[in-house]
Amino acid sequence: MKVVWTPEAKETFSSNIDYLLSEWGEQVTLDFLDRVDEVVFRIKSNPNLFPIIKREDNVHRCVVVKQISLYYRIVSAQEIDLITFWNNYQNPERLKI
Repeated sequence: MKVVWTPEAKETFSSNIDYLLSEWGEQVTLDFLDRVDEVVFRIKSNPNLFPIIKREDNVHRCVVVKQISLYYRIVSAQEIDLITFWNNYQNPERLKI
């Protein structure tokens, strides 16, 4: 299974890492990175594991940590696109998927 990081996913992931490093320190950041690795592995192993939130586009939501969710799309049996890392405290109406 191929996992593709969209430009949006790369940008939001990087922003979250920068925030965690500056506000919470290295250990919290490393814990987050480990959790992302774990979640991506689980998605690759079983893409339908997490709830679908937009059926027509096959978009799923995975809560990485309480504050951040990962939205991803199952493109085919061989490919998954990571769409965005979303801060759950943001206004959900701003989420464009």
